Amino acid sequence: MRILIATHSIDRGGSARSLRILVRHLAARHELSVVSLLPPRPDRPMAEEYAALGVPVRLFEWGRLPISYKGVAVPEREQDARCEVMRPRIPEFRAWAGEADLLLFNGYPALSLAALAPDIPKVLIAGEVVEESSPRFDSVARFIRRHVTRAVAIGSREAELPARLGIPCRIIFNSAERAPRFLDFPPLAPVRFGYFGQLAASGGLMDLIRAAATVAPALRRAHAAVHICGGNAANPSPLQRRMQGTIDRNGLGDIIFLHDWTDDVEEAVRPVHCIVCPDPAGSPWGRDIIEAMSMGRPVIAAGTEEVFIRPGKTGWLVRPGDPAHLAATLSVLSRSGMELEKMGRNAFEFAREHFDPAKTLPELEAAILDEKQDSVPIHAPARERTATLVFSPPAHGSLRNPGGSHNRPARPRD
Repeated sequence: MRILIATHSIDRGGSARSLRILVRHLAARHELSVVSLLPPRPDRPMAEEYAALGVPVRLFEWGRLPISYKGVAVPEREQDARCEVMRPRIPEFRAWAGEADLLLFNGYPALSLAALAPDIPKVLIAGEVVEESSPRFDSVARFIRRHVTRAVAIGSREAELPARLGIPCRIIFNSAERAPRFLDFPPLAPVRFGYFGQLAASGGLMDLIRAAATVAPALRRAHAAVHICGGNAANPSPLQRRMQGTIDRNGLGDIIFLHDWTDDVEEAVRPVHCIVCPDPAGSPWGRDIIEAMSMGRPVIAAGTEEVFIRPGKTGWLVRPGDPAHLAATLSVLSRSGMELEKMGRNAFEFAREHFDPAKTLPELEAAILDEKQDSVPIHAPARERTATLVFSPPAHGSLRNPGGSHNRPARPRD
């Protein structure tokens, strides 16, 4: 089958990693091409990797779908302006789409292209939770319902909107990059916490630094440390400079360490006891969590939903946007190396059952191609099964859903 994949980016964030894994799987059996709204980053050779697979990557700098997602605000007027600039190139995109049998959208952002190719089946990989408070939510929801043929959601929260819009939707968890493999646990002390991902303001990284600062004496007594990977020392972003400045001004350089981005996640995770995902959006089922659990590492994640993280069993959940709760958890677990190892082994067993690419990728391919399949993934936890029900959209009116603070630690000097 000839499949045109539309994506926001081929080398930024967890959705780009997930796309790379899927492209590797599909390229052996289908004729693929990719169109990206953002240019490839020069420091990440993803376009070359795709080219080696026989998958061309084309740049089309169209505006993103004008709606925000949980934890990510989208500047709507800026997206409108990008679309206006690109209008003369619409025939070019239509020519690409005309060569395909199927248009696959890797997330909502690139779904803005759907109206430019009205006569081709469209499949959405729903990887974000849409903010229904967005000013244009109602019109965008109608747009999605009109253009999307079917959807695959990476979790129950992501499945809610397609299901409510009457779009056939199936939940299939993201796959690990390779078959889960338990990495030998490092010596139980001192405990090392790790963060791996983009250094983005929406990722809760300042919450992590504030939490570590709050319990710095306890971390020092335990000789524990927090390692944050994802920066670029040669060309630091404004957030990275702010993070380093906060670390330096508060004398935290002996317990918090910033490292550059790495594509060798396994080597970076090996010396770490526990992964921390402080994303204030509170969606504890992202790619960083999948990769950590697939290597036998427990996860401290912001969120309340026990999808991957079962408190005390595969990791720990903390209240989103609450550095005090995160600080207390870091303090306790900094002295609990043996407990972390037990949770790491439980996390690995969960990953073997749910994230093995030998199971998930063929299932995802079948869902994309609309091949015969069971009504729910056979390997999904029981609580996920109820989310695959398809609900009819409301007959009239709005498509929106019907409509506690905590003590904060003293803030370190930003």
